[in-house]
Amino acid sequence: MTHVDDDVLAAWVAAVVPEAAAAVSAPALTARLSAILADDHPGGASRFAAMAGRIPAARAATSQDDPDVRWFSRLAARVHLADSRTWLGLGWRPAPVSVPEGSDIADEVMASLVGHAELQPRYDAIVVGSGAGGSVAAQEYAEAGLRVLVIERGGAPPTRALARDHLRNPRADAGLDVLTGPPVVGNPRVLADGTVVTSADSRWGNNAMTLGGGTRVYGGQAWRLSPNDFRMATTYGVPEGSTLADWPVSYQDMERYYAHAEFEWGVSGAPGDPATEGPRSSPYPLPPMPRTPGAQRLKEGADALGWETLPVPLLVNSEPYRGRAACVRCAQCVGFACPVGAKAGAQNTTLRRAARTGRLGILAGAQAVRLTTDRTGRITGVELRSADPAQPWHASVEAEQVVLAAGAVESARLLLASPHALEPNGVGNVHDQVGRHLQAHVYAGALGIFADRVEEGTGPGPAIATNDFRHGNPGVVGGGMLANDFVPTPASALGYLQDAGLLPHAGPGIVSGLRDLAPRMQRVVGPVHEVTTADARVTLDARVTDHTGMPVARLSGDVHPEDLRAQRFLTDRAEEWLRSAGATTVVPMAPRAAGSGPSVGQHQAGTCRMGSDPRTSVVDPLGRVWGHDNLRVVDASVHVTNGGVNPVLTVIANAYRIMDAAVGVRESDEAYSE
Repeated sequence: MTHVDDDVLAAWVAAVVPEAAAAVSAPALTARLSAILADDHPGGASRFAAMAGRIPAARAATSQDDPDVRWFSRLAARVHLADSRTWLGLGWRPAPVSVPEGSDIADEVMASLVGHAELQPRYDAIVVGSGAGGSVAAQEYAEAGLRVLVIERGGAPPTRALARDHLRNPRADAGLDVLTGPPVVGNPRVLADGTVVTSADSRWGNNAMTLGGGTRVYGGQAWRLSPNDFRMATTYGVPEGSTLADWPVSYQDMERYYAHAEFEWGVSGAPGDPATEGPRSSPYPLPPMPRTPGAQRLKEGADALGWETLPVPLLVNSEPYRGRAACVRCAQCVGFACPVGAKAGAQNTTLRRAARTGRLGILAGAQAVRLTTDRTGRITGVELRSADPAQPWHASVEAEQVVLAAGAVESARLLLASPHALEPNGVGNVHDQVGRHLQAHVYAGALGIFADRVEEGTGPGPAIATNDFRHGNPGVVGGGMLANDFVPTPASALGYLQDAGLLPHAGPGIVSGLRDLAPRMQRVVGPVHEVTTADARVTLDARVTDHTGMPVARLSGDVHPEDLRAQRFLTDRAEEWLRSAGATTVVPMAPRAAGSGPSVGQHQAGTCRMGSDPRTSVVDPLGRVWGHDNLRVVDASVHVTNGGVNPVLTVIANAYRIMDAAVGVRESDEAYSE
């Protein structure tokens, strides 16, 4: 442990966050920073010591071009804003009413957790990953009578921890270990130029690793892909340098599974224009969440522009549903676990139903490091190691059926890390397709400041959207949805305002400026429908291994120029919308720089592309890895394109479609056999 001089630290806090230093909580802030720098932040103490020795504290507020000063300023401010005593002075509160203690994890699911010593040598099915797709597979197999083992790399932290921590949630941007993992130490990835990055770096491409996966801490926007999203190549052609393609299934094929997913999980919403979104066979099972003051301003602005709007569909109960409580409208939704279980996640829906069969076991804290095969190349099971380097163990478990749902990077990594005599470059990789077409979502948007209060801190936040620009935009391939953002926490609001240049990174005025601007701030953001390229990909870097000895993922390639064009177009529309709604100051989101690497942030997808030809895809239209009838992929890895909306509902619906074929006997099974 590196020592941190508390007197020096206090002097720096006084220089970079003077309002925090003057607060009653100043000693507590210094103590928390000291512990973080010495213990929790890899290299933090030495970095702070180098910074403090190089630039006198008195000059800290004017040294914002120095990356170390900006790093420390950001960390110090976030530690201060994570303190509930600071919230009172800001006028921010985590919930509009007293929220009862509750749990977002079903009791039956917790009872299904097993230790590695309790593993059986063989199961009927193994599912790697407990999130949106993996939990559907577990439910369908268990309800079909199979004994199922779910492998989850993360742990099962209690709701209280995930519902309250403003420093270690996945949206905190503090550079610390997040409670939904993976730990910064022992889990590197490598960039195309050989740079080794940790999970604290945005280029790492972090997805939640915890019981329930990302569904435990997501915002839960539950959009369907539109008919044109499934036929991008037919609609737009194939831009030069891209691998844009149609899905091997259509919106019509998916519609009944979308409806089933909405009912099974519970989606609140109201349908928009069928011409834009596609026809529906059934209404949403829950009414939309109430419109917020900020959404009302945006509705008026959209009306003035002649734009169509609709409520944002959410995997959040607007009223009690299927034994789960209604939303309490707290200001801690995206990035946090729901304190009352109103947010639908794998841990309180599909895994719960699987657990009720008595045929589910969940092994948390376990990392799948290799798929095992017999001499014919058939998948026989999974090799496992402890995800906690402090408590190492190793096991191999066999199964008749194996399902991958570890996320686009990790599912591809596991296939590549499982070579055998008949597939020396990895399972399913005969045609060098595993890991290609890596995509996620470049984001567009803008931040607006209004003359009066528009943000009341009543969650979840997204209450109005427009789908007018998902397709049919002149000179643009695809497009995307635009919506108002989730309620920001004090720390996230500060980050938005600093990134927009409306607040300094250090010195006087940070907290008072936040108190003034945050209630008058409204963001309009949305994902861009990316155009895929074969060179954006996941490979293995054999020179670098993680703490289990498994080769780590190497991320290479870049987004397509059309993605940057679409980002500019949608950002212009976001600016236009905010100005029409009455914002007095509008700051566009910074454009993504060309050459900044592949898109691996929110909603990563595409590395196990689904198709009808094994030469250009990894899985067939029923999710089976080509050449392996007992190995399926049910996460967003199979997405041919990722849509201009949040894709989780498509992951869930497509998993139900794949598993519908897996647990039944259908003519289509034979139609897609290689």
